[in-house]
Amino acid sequence: MTSSDELESLKRAESQQQVLLCLVESGEAMSSQEIADKLNLSVNAINIALFNLNNKGLVDRVGRGIYRYKLGPILVNLLKEYFNS
Repeated sequence: MTSSDELESLKRAESQQQVLLCLVESGEAMSSQEIADKLNLSVNAINIALFNLNNKGLVDRVGRGIYRYKLGPILVNLLKEYFNS
């Protein structure tokens, strides 16, 4: 999947959007439990969202159940948009 495809697929995945924004806003690696507490969602829902975000290359797993936002794919997409405008 290309970066733009990854971002486009997020439009249809609200829980993934919420998890990604939570990680971006925190600026730090977070556990699935911390994210679940902050978003008032189940840990299972968070784990599914994190699994999908990880497969899309938007988050990195830094430990058991601990993830952080990965700037790369979004930055690439923003730069493409910037340079093509």
